[in-house]
Amino acid sequence: MRVWDAKTGEQLNELQGHAKAVSSVAFSPDGNQIVSGSFDKSVRVWDAKMGEQLRELQGHTNVVWLVAFSPDGDRIVSGSWDTSVRVWDVKTGEQLRELAGHTNHVEAVAFSPDGNQIVSGSFDRSVRVWDAKTGEQLNEFQGHASAVSSVAFSPDGNLIVSGSWDKSIRVWDAKTGEQMRELQGHTKDVESVEFSTDGGRIVSGSKDNSVRVWDAKTGEQLRELQGHTDEVNSVAFSPDGNRIVFGCTDNTLRIWDERMDEQLMVLQGHTDTVLSVAFSPDGDRIVSGSLDQSVRVWANLDLDAPWAMGEDGWILSDAERVVWVPSSIRNILLCLHNTLIISRDGSATISFHQCKLGTSWHGCYTP
Repeated sequence: MRVWDAKTGEQLNELQGHAKAVSSVAFSPDGNQIVSGSFDKSVRVWDAKMGEQLRELQGHTNVVWLVAFSPDGDRIVSGSWDTSVRVWDVKTGEQLRELAGHTNHVEAVAFSPDGNQIVSGSFDRSVRVWDAKTGEQLNEFQGHASAVSSVAFSPDGNLIVSGSWDKSIRVWDAKTGEQMRELQGHTKDVESVEFSTDGGRIVSGSKDNSVRVWDAKTGEQLRELQGHTDEVNSVAFSPDGNRIVFGCTDNTLRIWDERMDEQLMVLQGHTDTVLSVAFSPDGDRIVSGSLDQSVRVWANLDLDAPWAMGEDGWILSDAERVVWVPSSIRNILLCLHNTLIISRDGSATISFHQCKLGTSWHGCYTP
């Protein structure tokens, strides 16, 4: 893997990345690090700016399907198809404990807002709550009729939401395990669920090609985001709750304005299914993981920036031609916001720092 300075074109480092598909990605609470889990059975921690691999956490014996940072950034939790949940020390890479109890693949894990508990979901159809410090199982929620694919705590820690291949979304009392409500509407497997930062809404993504937003208190469906035509594997709210990003089987990430109910941007660059997406804590970056074995960081997400690429290859700003992109690389460039790629085979970034401005390609191009 190669990491380049997006402004100067200077190669900063050459690294080795995951050897198989990247199933899960997440930013640290301070936005300085990224954690990824992979089909290669490893958990890796990266410098979010430089792309440098800081450490590799080994111990799982099967696919690592989901990873998450603790709220203080000191620990990582991982869930694996080896049926275990493991907790790691971020600084040392040491495995702190293994949470055993699930009897099938672990598909989902998350820390509580105070970092004292961990929730997990599994192919064994159960949602389990654990003491993050001792590893003791505190509770087990039963009700789903198929695999539990996604779990999340509400921001106040009082509720847990779970999504399942039984097509339902369920909201639970985090302390008692009582099912508070069931959200029905998806017609195929629910792959991803998340609370908004104010706790008032839940977003879900499904294999029925839809993203839906729900009222967390009433369970009422508020809206369905339309426009995409493929399965949705991962969803996330922006920190301010105004945008939603989701990763799709059509290799794209899509960003929606949740308030206006309109698609703002399609991020293209991955060459296979996007399995995981997450916003940075400041909302300025998005990280994605894919079956193409890469982790990509998308930055400078100024969604109001007045530029667009025309069919003739010219990038326009305020109707002025800024730079022309040759047809041979338009499908490679795809989006100017992709600033960092962590890949098994390498990466490249196009730099515009020596561009000449003008309306004539022949006048601007120097062979």
